[in-house]
Amino acid sequence: MDTDINKIAAGDHVAFSRIIEAHQGRIFGYLGRMGLDRATAEDIAQETFLRLWRSAWQFDAKLASPATWILTIARNLALTHLARPSRRVEIMDGAEPPDAACDRPRPDEALQTKQQRARLRTALERLAPADRSLLAASYIEDLGLAEIARLEGCTTGAVKVRLHRARARLREILEKDND
Repeated sequence: MDTDINKIAAGDHVAFSRIIEAHQGRIFGYLGRMGLDRATAEDIAQETFLRLWRSAWQFDAKLASPATWILTIARNLALTHLARPSRRVEIMDGAEPPDAACDRPRPDEALQTKQQRARLRTALERLAPADRSLLAASYIEDLGLAEIARLEGCTTGAVKVRLHRARARLREILEKDND
């Protein structure tokens, strides 16, 4: 994959297309879970890939994997957007499981799941964007502490502490809403 980034730095459009195809779903999902509405997530994903095209020569495989580097670009753009006043935050749902007759939950279970998701979405919206970024990287993207540290630009120890605090804040919000 880093050879594709080297090819992009040399102006290879085919390599650029491969990178986009390989990472666009992940980037778009990550941005949605960062609290961006669909249109904004699409804009930032597009800007992420434009920046990748323009700055591919800066990629250093010794510092990060291509996926982490691309995710870092998206994260920084999202945090910049979320820091602006008057932004609209909406946590997007993940893809729904396919409807199969044998896998379909009972109506009361479906309602309960829908309510739990809505409650979690509301709680996530109340977290700071940096906390949402950590939680999305850890739980949605399933990145390890070292990768998150590279993404966030800090040590793994700092990631552990920040993740612990973000989970505690989320738990506190959910408990307050439950009362």
